[in-house]
Amino acid sequence: MDADLPLLEAIRTGDEPALELLMERHQAPLFYFVLRYCGNELEAREVVQETFVRAFFKAGSFQPRSKVKTWLFTIALNLCRDAGRRRSRAPSFVSFDQPTSEGKPPLDVTDEGVTADERASRAEELSHLRQAIDKLPEKLKVPLVLCVLEQRSHKEAADLLSTTPKTIELRIYRAKKKLRDMMEDMHSTS
Repeated sequence: MDADLPLLEAIRTGDEPALELLMERHQAPLFYFVLRYCGNELEAREVVQETFVRAFFKAGSFQPRSKVKTWLFTIALNLCRDAGRRRSRAPSFVSFDQPTSEGKPPLDVTDEGVTADERASRAEELSHLRQAIDKLPEKLKVPLVLCVLEQRSHKEAADLLSTTPKTIELRIYRAKKKLRDMMEDMHSTS
């Protein structure tokens, strides 16, 4: 059983301490997910805050087919999509140096045995990779962020995106292929 379900039941009756407890449990994971998705700390904080406001007012519409956590991430993802539309496709910034939403350490791409030139080259390569990820269609970007950067399982991503783990696997494969192609194009033009 979902441990958050009793909290949501209490929230339905207007119990604000129950909302505070739900926020304590899920605020950090939501924040890091949204930050990785949109790349802007201020926007990530606003999206997370709005996620809990909507959860408070829409608690009565929750259907226990999925976990409360999945429902919260879905609200946050929809708010990220809305914010992205409002930004009118201005480039975002995928972060590689923030911890995952589950508190796992960030991807470590440094090696202490490399020279300053090699480090600069790697930093430039990461910058190109961030730009390429930002250019991916959302259908490919979201599974990539969830499963590769956030280190979530294909099942978790599938639940969040209302699809199957096999579809998530395929989208990640396509995202990686598209990234390779974009990175090759960037190298051939520079």
